[in-house]
Amino acid sequence: MLETQAQQSGWFDWLQHETALVPEAAGDLVVTSVSVLQLNGRFLYLKRTTDLADFNAGERRILNALARQGDTVFVAVGPDPLHLRLSYRMPDLENAVAFDADGLLALVRLWFVWASTSDTASA
Repeated sequence: MLETQAQQSGWFDWLQHETALVPEAAGDLVVTSVSVLQLNGRFLYLKRTTDLADFNAGERRILNALARQGDTVFVAVGPDPLHLRLSYRMPDLENAVAFDADGLLALVRLWFVWASTSDTASA
């Protein structure tokens, strides 16, 4: 499992003020609390958040783009694994919902079966 790190602050601050290059807007797209699993060229992104209000527009945009390109995205919402709602998108299923940690585990197992039997050449 990969853990992503946020880039150091200040590296691209100048870009936000360079109107010749970015005439409308510039901003950071950072996704926090995400784990990434890879199997046979397939990716599963697991995003956790305690409240949907904490799930910002940039994160939504990034994860929606990953789902549209065929990756699987799970979003678990809740204070802890015993009290969660989970929404996910898989390339062959539009949306599904699980309501507890057992449901999440079942969906992750389903993803592993799907990823291990999928033909990566058709992706």
